[in-house]
Amino acid sequence: MKRLRRVLLIAHIVVLSFPAFPQPVKNVDFFGVVSSDADDNMIQMTENLYFTQLGEVAGISVVDKRKSGFIASYKSAGEPDLSFASSPFAFYAVIQRASGDKWDCVLHIADIRTHNIHATTKTYDSYYKILMESKSSLQAVFSDLFKPQGAPNIPPPPKTSSGTSTEEIAGTWSGEDYIDKIVILRGGRGFIIFKNGATMNIAVVVSGTSVTVTQAGKSNASFFPDLPRQIALQAATTAKPIIWNLSMQNDNMMSGTKTTLVQSDDGTAQGSVPVTWKKL
Repeated sequence: MKRLRRVLLIAHIVVLSFPAFPQPVKNVDFFGVVSSDADDNMIQMTENLYFTQLGEVAGISVVDKRKSGFIASYKSAGEPDLSFASSPFAFYAVIQRASGDKWDCVLHIADIRTHNIHATTKTYDSYYKILMESKSSLQAVFSDLFKPQGAPNIPPPPKTSSGTSTEEIAGTWSGEDYIDKIVILRGGRGFIIFKNGATMNIAVVVSGTSVTVTQAGKSNASFFPDLPRQIALQAATTAKPIIWNLSMQNDNMMSGTKTTLVQSDDGTAQGSVPVTWKKL
């Protein structure tokens, strides 16, 4: 009997000495955004944002299934066809105009094995709010659904006072003659909508009170609306990314310089122009 107790005690100690097994990574098919109200450019931007941020959710391995035919099938049948899925879970969003400037966004997570669909609906005051809150919305939806039984609620780390962060400057800005809106998202991404309809993706880096905004992606002649059209078309093929070097003046204003193409005697040249952005 004593020997048996000793063996059980040793076995108990050995079990306790091993670390807890990590939660397995869950594969999630990303099918994109279904919408008949938003234009194609906004849908594509939303899908790219969701896909990137879904890949940043802990415990998730995202599989891009946007070319599977799921969206076309959904629009035709009015319901999801889960036969397109190859992973245990599938994600898609349905975005519709509610009333006025308001939009309804429904995030869906489908369990392919059970065909159960977990849906979370939220109404936003504008379409841009959907983009601004996309990361927090995704994390909340997946955390609630995939949280292990009995998992403790861990509070977020305290904020530091080392200077401005992308969290603090997230929002909608304006301030340039040819730009309609500048939207900075949490996490260092965003986009600029020009008055001519062009959209530019941007990357945002904050260091202290300095903010650097850099064009992400290829140049477009529409990014240079102050240049004659033919000159802009030719220059855009070899143009360097536009960069804004800004400093926070207060919580609602940034000023600095924009490094971009400017007109010169020989056509165009790289130059800097002063700019001021104000938060709306």
